[in-house]
Amino acid sequence: MVDDSTAQRMKHALVGGLAAIVLAPAAAAVTATVYRFPVPMVGYTSGFGGALTAAVGSVFYLVLGGALVLGALGAVGGYVAVGPKRPAGAGTYALAVLIGLGVAVAGAVALALLEYVIGPW
Repeated sequence: MVDDSTAQRMKHALVGGLAAIVLAPAAAAVTATVYRFPVPMVGYTSGFGGALTAAVGSVFYLVLGGALVLGALGAVGGYVAVGPKRPAGAGTYALAVLIGLGVAVAGAVALALLEYVIGPW
């Protein structure tokens, strides 16, 4: 039988994972607006004009497996959001969503900086 705290942690893990996946296009759009974002078959896009293109391009990365990575990392963050001495509540769900947003932004920035790791592509 699953105890109450484990069930709460699993709910928070689900919220964190879903938040990371759902917020990924918005994170890509913000990354493109502030810096740049690689869009498949288009190249790097940047500025306000490239925000929508980056958001749509990020869906391509999600389909290729990015959803698994972002979902797993967001779930871990959501699971950790409810600590052993912190009672679950609305604040912890907000924390799980915030952690999911951080994971989505980190993924978008990692794609924007990938050229410096693997070279031009």
